[in-house]
Amino acid sequence: MTEFRPDYVYDMTVTWGDCDAAGISYYAKTFDWFTNARMQLMAEHGFPYMDVFHRAGISLVCLKADCAYKKMLKPEERIAVHASLTELTRSRLAFGYRVFKRDGTLAAEGATAHAYVGDDGAPFNLKRRHPRLWDRLTANWPALGEADARAEKGQ
Repeated sequence: MTEFRPDYVYDMTVTWGDCDAAGISYYAKTFDWFTNARMQLMAEHGFPYMDVFHRAGISLVCLKADCAYKKMLKPEERIAVHASLTELTRSRLAFGYRVFKRDGTLAAEGATAHAYVGDDGAPFNLKRRHPRLWDRLTANWPALGEADARAEKGQ
């Protein structure tokens, strides 16, 4: 997994609806938690999805989602979902996630990768199509923007 820099912590309680019949969190619900943490992360940094991306005709389409489950989670457990932007390029973003139990035990760790896709369903270069948004993103996460610039130059 890419270096993890927690940018946002999404605190929540596991609900019965998050669990299977055995009372253990259902694996697919973890991706809902990742989505919630990712949306809050972006909003916290001044990039609310609906206002900044959706209304501009930009969809962040998930290309890959992965999760390694370490510990069971049960209803009424308090957890913290740590989310971080781990990659920012002209064509995609990637996020890392870690789910911790209240006692600090790592319960799950995952990642998602997303492409910028227009209303026509085709991926595009964000820097070319929305240069002001690209500048804002790279100003907010300068190390990631610099890594993309180095990759563009072949360094």
